[in-house]
Amino acid sequence: MSHVIALAFWIFAIWLIRKDTARRDGISTALWVPTLWAGILLSRPVTMWLGFGGGDDSMEGSPLDRLFYFGMIFLALVILSKRQINWPLLFSENWPIFLFYAYLLVSVLWADSSLVSFKRWFKDFGNIFIALVILTEQNPRQAIRTVFVRCAYVLLPLSVIFVRDFPDMGRRYSRAGGLEITGVTTQKNALGILVLVCGFVLLWDWMERTREDRAQLSRIERYLPFGFFLIGIYLMHLCNSQTSILCLIIGGIIIFSGRLPILRNRIHSLGIITLAAVAGFFVLDSFFGVKEAVVGSMGRDMTFTGRTDVWRELLALKTDPIIGVGFCSFWSDKSYLARLPGWVGVSAHNGYLETYIDGGYLALFFLGIMLVAVAWRTNRQLGTNGIYGLLRFATLVAIILGDYSESHFARMGPLWFLFLVTALELPWCKTDAPAVESVESYQSPPPVEAARAI
Repeated sequence: MSHVIALAFWIFAIWLIRKDTARRDGISTALWVPTLWAGILLSRPVTMWLGFGGGDDSMEGSPLDRLFYFGMIFLALVILSKRQINWPLLFSENWPIFLFYAYLLVSVLWADSSLVSFKRWFKDFGNIFIALVILTEQNPRQAIRTVFVRCAYVLLPLSVIFVRDFPDMGRRYSRAGGLEITGVTTQKNALGILVLVCGFVLLWDWMERTREDRAQLSRIERYLPFGFFLIGIYLMHLCNSQTSILCLIIGGIIIFSGRLPILRNRIHSLGIITLAAVAGFFVLDSFFGVKEAVVGSMGRDMTFTGRTDVWRELLALKTDPIIGVGFCSFWSDKSYLARLPGWVGVSAHNGYLETYIDGGYLALFFLGIMLVAVAWRTNRQLGTNGIYGLLRFATLVAIILGDYSESHFARMGPLWFLFLVTALELPWCKTDAPAVESVESYQSPPPVEAARAI
């Protein structure tokens, strides 16, 4: 019976994706490259899907997985070579992002294994090329929605099927012996990130559908993205990933703020309002201990499920405070791992600490420049980018908050990929969208003549 359900699901998913693709204008078949890329980042490695092709070399990783990532990057470069991209202008408009990556590239020189570190850097930098395939489509915003909605249509219901009918694939026992709901991912926090990333885009897609093509879409088609969003909420409840829940709530409020009467005419000030709210939170925490109450209400203690113990052990190693140990090389450096307790695992569970270990204070400096520059530009464009501008702001807030308890910065993960997609600025793709006093009337931008459909 379980296999019949699985077969019926795949038939339905293929039909749904084909129908969804047919109704979207300005997208090409080239979008299957970023769709596959995002689908793997959102779920599990290729070798785990196929059940073969893994390798024992933890330094190099699985040969089949390496083949997939580098194959996708190669295809992306082929596609981009056929599109009119002004590379100098692209670099100048996005210099904070490229500056951050440039420093991480330099840090490869003092890594324990420079060649392996460079391969990992190149694979992560490949996110840029994949993102550009999306952003150079005839209709970039429609392309973003297409990629992540396709992934949501497959991965969210498939996660439910895994949990209910294939428990060996959809559940696992943690190191502490507790049962974790993982769905199509590898652990519960990864399932939370899957719901978070797909949830943001599903909300955006639903809000766009309820305003555009009303005469052409049936009621079911208009509310389909919201239905899948509810499936995501169910999965979030099962996995109980508190950081993702918090980010989804805050990000959802940001995306919906364009429809709230109290904020609709103040969208351009949303960044200042958010900054004031954060400052107010820290002031209240200093006087009344609000943070402890908030953490307790989420069912967690102030150790953040043992994360503070991990942070203490990592800081006690006293890695180079200025330049770090080299990009993505710490967790394969036996000299450091031998000094860590076995319960630490293979993650700092903090993106800022992970960046510090990789590149020291210099890496944190360049990371700060990138985040401030992206935040400044995103806030400045809130009044002209409609719901897409709200999505960009929600993604920025989510990655800043999420990296307090998980590692996303410059790591092969879906939240980092979505951040890069929304943070990259393509000047030749800019359009004159109406101000968000009338966010309700915002429409997707017209096709960009410079992009060529493949």
